[in-house]
Amino acid sequence: MPSTDSDAGVDPETESAIRGIVRDELDQRDDATGFRSAVRAITQIGGGLLVGWLGLSAVAGGLIVVDAPLVPAIVLVGAGFLLLIAYGWRLPPFR
Repeated sequence: MPSTDSDAGVDPETESAIRGIVRDELDQRDDATGFRSAVRAITQIGGGLLVGWLGLSAVAGGLIVVDAPLVPAIVLVGAGFLLLIAYGWRLPPFR
């Protein structure tokens, strides 16, 4: 079926499913406000920092073991940290 601007061609079952999905999304958004949301965001950031610190420490240790030059090793670890921040920013509390 070609897409149109009107919803006249949508059968009732599909329309009901779409409305249900939108309603669920709006309910989740409403649940994500307030104190619980702030605590969840803080714990997510803390967990991400912990996992990132462990992962980047392992990478930095591996670079030290193979005698990698200092500046590229620091740049690589810094880039990894920035990638972790970018990934965390796309997770549910922040999107």
